[in-house]
Amino acid sequence: MSWGTADQIHRTAKILIDAGKASSPEEARRFLETLVLQVAVGPEIEHDPAAQAALATIVNAGRRAFLGGVRVHLDTNPPMTTGWAAGLTAAEAVAEYGGQVVKRLTTARPTLVVGRPAEPPGSPLLYLTWRGWSGGVVQSERSCLDGDGSVLAGVAAAGLGLSEIFQRQLGAVLPGRRDVGVSLWRPDLDWRLPDAAGPAVRYLPARLWLLGLGHLGQAYAWTLGMLPYAQPAEAELGLVDFDRIVEGNDATQLLARPRDAGQRKARVVAAALERRGFATRIVERAYDEHFHPVAHASPARNEPAIALAGFDDVAPRRLLGESGFTHVTDAGLGSGPVEYLDMVLHSFPAAEDPGTAFAGQDASARPLVRAYEQEITRRAEAGDDETAARCGMLDIAGVTVGAAFVGTFASTLVVADVLRLLHGGKDYSVISVDLRSPSGIQAVPNSAPGEYPAPAYTLAG
Repeated sequence: MSWGTADQIHRTAKILIDAGKASSPEEARRFLETLVLQVAVGPEIEHDPAAQAALATIVNAGRRAFLGGVRVHLDTNPPMTTGWAAGLTAAEAVAEYGGQVVKRLTTARPTLVVGRPAEPPGSPLLYLTWRGWSGGVVQSERSCLDGDGSVLAGVAAAGLGLSEIFQRQLGAVLPGRRDVGVSLWRPDLDWRLPDAAGPAVRYLPARLWLLGLGHLGQAYAWTLGMLPYAQPAEAELGLVDFDRIVEGNDATQLLARPRDAGQRKARVVAAALERRGFATRIVERAYDEHFHPVAHASPARNEPAIALAGFDDVAPRRLLGESGFTHVTDAGLGSGPVEYLDMVLHSFPAAEDPGTAFAGQDASARPLVRAYEQEITRRAEAGDDETAARCGMLDIAGVTVGAAFVGTFASTLVVADVLRLLHGGKDYSVISVDLRSPSGIQAVPNSAPGEYPAPAYTLAG
């Protein structure tokens, strides 16, 4: 039995070890390899951008948790026109992002339904649905929303659908047996209400920094890349990260693939965004108190003044108020075998500055769970130095667990925060979601949003 290194361990498989459901990475991975996700796709996908965004997202995020495979049945195979899938047929998009097109599905496995295929099989069977900025999953086709959805709602619905099925496969009782959703326009409203649908998306952010390019940062890039930019080259994304991709990152990072191990995250993400048509700028160093966007006399040379932050560590979050950004949206994810389903978003300016909002949030060390202690004992009995064995297991134990669909869903809330600014929507200082009970979303109106210039924008196509 080999535990490998901290760089190698699959971040989603580690959830099972930390929860006491598996005694080793090999056992945890074998369990994930029993998980197969089915996707039934109706003919509506040809003319529904939200459905196209949802399908690509399900496959890309789903194959990282459902290691038994993502199997897709297509009623038709139309050309795709949306985001990362544009220029591919539906079947080519499935293959590109790691899924498999099959001739039939089975009633014995869980199925996510995109569009309206005739009598899709599966257990459980969940229908993705959307209207405007609202997206979710429901148990019956009769409960689906009517009307067109934004691609942002399609990505959100995909994240929720994956979450519901994954939690169900791990033994949770309620997921997969309920209707859940979110309004990205008004997260404080019931997502099924007409007022939750919001306006048509006409304006898209033109200049942004992505601070940190791990689980969250790459999810932000994925979701931004799904938006209907009429001219992607008019949008510039600044990318800040000093780290390299490691083998274990494939579990959670949507733009990373196994072949990218050893490459700088900023360069991998920049290459993907440039293929999508965006302009990028790269900063390969840690974000710290010395980072400030540059303002030139010529507006065309200004660096982006809005930032989307996605750090693993709370320390850089405390510095977000010191860089001179006009607006910052930060997301943080939970780090434990239960808490990995939690997310909290902060928007600044707000009544509390980042230094205050993130004070006292240092993660305390967790005791080693039984599986790690047993491996230390096994190595010591095999003749390894016990101190070295313990240090190695502490490194592995310190790796943050995660599932790609969690960051995927969080990214839609973060990107929506900027889109609401562009469309005159409500400003929220804090949004908190627990995917164990996503209908209990908490959204706190921003009582002190400050005054700042309207974000730079370009037009939706």
